[in-house]
Amino acid sequence: MLSYERFKQAVRADLKHYLPEDYAEHRLVEKKLYKINRCVDTFRLQPPGPVSVNTPMPTLNYQDLYRSIVAGAKLENVLRSAAQAMQYRLPPEIEEECLQLQEERPDPESIHLALINRKRNRQLLKNVPHQDFLDLAAIAVIEEGPGSGYLCVVTKEILKDLDMTQEELLQLACGNTFREYPSVLEQSQLGLNAWCEGSTFGAVCLLDKDMLREAAERLDSDVYVLPDSLHLLFLIAVKSIPRAIVLETFRRATLLEPDALDYLSDNIYYYDRRQDCLKILSEHTKLPA
Repeated sequence: MLSYERFKQAVRADLKHYLPEDYAEHRLVEKKLYKINRCVDTFRLQPPGPVSVNTPMPTLNYQDLYRSIVAGAKLENVLRSAAQAMQYRLPPEIEEECLQLQEERPDPESIHLALINRKRNRQLLKNVPHQDFLDLAAIAVIEEGPGSGYLCVVTKEILKDLDMTQEELLQLACGNTFREYPSVLEQSQLGLNAWCEGSTFGAVCLLDKDMLREAAERLDSDVYVLPDSLHLLFLIAVKSIPRAIVLETFRRATLLEPDALDYLSDNIYYYDRRQDCLKILSEHTKLPA
């Protein structure tokens, strides 16, 4: 099978063979886009001469196209489909609307909080206002509404448009999040499941101390917090299971999907109810007798 790098070379060399003569002078422009938990290799065809960075232009990514190769598609068919996508143009009225949206200041009410893994997203975080939290980072995202998914991460450029400091941004995002997306605790076989109802990033409830206090009260114990994903946390009573079993079981589970796009952390957290403190669990963490 064609390797990913050889596939990219084939796109660079042969894509224009499947396009009309109008594209003969276009050049293929590549760019890495850092998104949550992944880096996307994108490309587009830029016409000769100056082009506004705001001009809507079809942009594809190599990873999505390569999945077709892995699934058994012929290279020529993938290139033909990519060429067709490159020729797509938005209707003029929609293009104008897109340009207007790009120029508008984001609605502060649409800004919410997300927790992501700091190490996995170190390149993304270079251009994103954030606050470190354990092995994670709290960032701001723009969402359309409950359950709608997020539109984008708030970058340093967007922060300038908002005319806010980083602290003001994250405080706004935190207030919006826990007002609109309340933390939920649901009984499970192991203990409790926790998430922020309606949020794309439900595991942000990890920042909700009231939720952790309530969980400890309901379980009548200090709490192990196991991050299932960006969306969900598992809470288990410390008194119900030995630490060694929790650490080993969770370690094996995280090895099964090391590249999951909804990955949050391969650490377990420990909530000490007496100290009202959350920390990363290790073999040396002092637990109640």
